[in-house]
Amino acid sequence: MNLQITLEDVADYLGIESSEIDQMAEVNIHRQISAADSFLKGAIGEDYDGSDPRAKELGIMVAAELYSTRGVMTAKQESSFRRIASSFILQLRLEGRGDS
Repeated sequence: MNLQITLEDVADYLGIESSEIDQMAEVNIHRQISAADSFLKGAIGEDYDGSDPRAKELGIMVAAELYSTRGVMTAKQESSFRRIASSFILQLRLEGRGDS
């Protein structure tokens, strides 16, 4: 896994206190982190830099969104999320091409 984020990173983003994380939530958040890593590999490339702050933030955003899909996002929130995610992905793709 390239993505260098933790369960605590995602829980903090979601506003969940560590004392509130039960075993089921922990399993689900870890699964979402793994899915976020796969998403970034598909969007950016297999060898993306998982330590880049933008990749980490995007990974946290994706994992948190996957975890909290039971909630409804307003159109404004969804638009903002997509704009930020698209920008991060484009930046990381372009920078990765320069390393070849």
